[in-house]
Amino acid sequence: MYYRYRKDVEFLCVYVREAHPIEGWRMSSNDDVGISINQPTNYKDRKHVAGQCGTRLKITMPFVVDDLKDTVGTAYSAMPDRLYLVDTKGRVTYKSGRGPFGYLPGELEQSLILLLRSEAKAKSR
Repeated sequence: MYYRYRKDVEFLCVYVREAHPIEGWRMSSNDDVGISINQPTNYKDRKHVAGQCGTRLKITMPFVVDDLKDTVGTAYSAMPDRLYLVDTKGRVTYKSGRGPFGYLPGELEQSLILLLRSEAKAKSR
């Protein structure tokens, strides 16, 4: 989606609190591929873990890291992960279920297409 729409839409990935630290809720799928991460206790470590995540998942869109107070994660109820679509006026027009199991990227894309059409129509008036 990023490559398909990046000329029309600004994409941003925000790394929030580690979802599956070894001292918390672990997933066997992480264990199976050797992912073993402690919950970062300082911003430097969070940035490091976020960088590893970005590299491992091959994230190519703009990528930022939430602060240790989890300001973004809390404000958007984004933990462990969620997809959002925000219009040009800053309004949330799509909010997925909690990921990774509760969201469907196809739903986001459909909402994105409708938003782009709506905004194009509004500009042409």
